[in-house]
Amino acid sequence: MKKVFKEDKTVDQFNLNDIKDIHVGDLPAAKKGLIDSLLGKDEHKDEVPFQHFSSYKKGHELGTQIENLLKGDQREY
Repeated sequence: MKKVFKEDKTVDQFNLNDIKDIHVGDLPAAKKGLIDSLLGKDEHKDEVPFQHFSSYKKGHELGTQIENLLKGDQREY
């Protein structure tokens, strides 16, 4: 993520290339982790097979990072 200076404020600028090399393993499990993270509760966690749980965790971490980025962008437009 690049920092851009705008009107004496530092603004994070998202670049899709920053995340294109992220590998999550099992995509369905990672999607469930991402969804659970954004929902704020683990609704799909029990549906993930044990062998794909690390993918679920990676998806959950991505969801947390996305939410933090969105929270950091709470400015008036």
